[in-house]
Amino acid sequence: MQQLARRPSRSLFLVGWLGVMGLTAVSDRAVGLVLPDGVESPSVVRVEEDWRLVLNEPDDDTDSPQFHTVMSPTDDAEELFAQVLWNYRETPDFVSGGVQLQCYDGETLMRYRTMEYGRLSTEAETITWTQSLVVDGLSLTFEVSHGQSTTWGAFGREMRISSVTDLGTLNSYDPEVSAENSCVTYGSNRVDELVITQVRYYGVDDSLLYVDAAPRMVYMFGDDE
Repeated sequence: MQQLARRPSRSLFLVGWLGVMGLTAVSDRAVGLVLPDGVESPSVVRVEEDWRLVLNEPDDDTDSPQFHTVMSPTDDAEELFAQVLWNYRETPDFVSGGVQLQCYDGETLMRYRTMEYGRLSTEAETITWTQSLVVDGLSLTFEVSHGQSTTWGAFGREMRISSVTDLGTLNSYDPEVSAENSCVTYGSNRVDELVITQVRYYGVDDSLLYVDAAPRMVYMFGDDE
C-alpha cells in the first residue's frame, strides 16, 4: 500500500545570526528580531530554502522512494502551507513519478499543479532545488526553482502556485516548520539524506537581509534505527 503525505503539525524554533544595516543580533525567531531601541524589524517578503536529497538505490518498479517537503508563511503549519510531493502525485488520483505542488488552508486543498516527470531511477544521484515563498499583501506565491537531478535533469521552470492572502510579511516564517513537517513518506531505506542546506531572507526591493547557513537534517539513513 502506498503511503501518502501526512499533514503538518506544530513545530518549534529558529536560532540564527542576523546582519541588518551593519548590526548583528541574535533572535530565536525571524519575527521579533532583537534590534537596538528605535530600529524597527525589517519586513521579510521573500524566503528561499535550498534543499538536497541523496538517493542510494531507487526502485522504479515499486515507485520508491517518495517524499514530500513543506513550507509555511507562519510559525506553524496548521493553516496556510504549501507542500511538494516528489516522485508521485496524489490529486486527483495517485500516479507514480513526477512532482506535484499543493497549497492548503488547514485541511482544504486550495491549489495544485502537476509536473509529469518520470520516476526516479538513478542510483546514488543527488537532487537539489530551491523552494520559496513570496508575499505582497494580496497573494502568497510558492515556487520550486533551480532544480538539478540526474533522472530529471534541470527542472523548476514555471513550478509555482499562488493563493489569495492578506499577509504583508513573512516575519513569522520559521524554517523549523519546514524541517519538522517534511519527510520521506515511502521507501526511506532508499534515501541517504534529505536536508535543508541554507535559508535566505529578503526584504522589499529584493534586498538580502539574512543568510542562515545552518543545515537542518530532515532525514538521514540509519537515524531511525
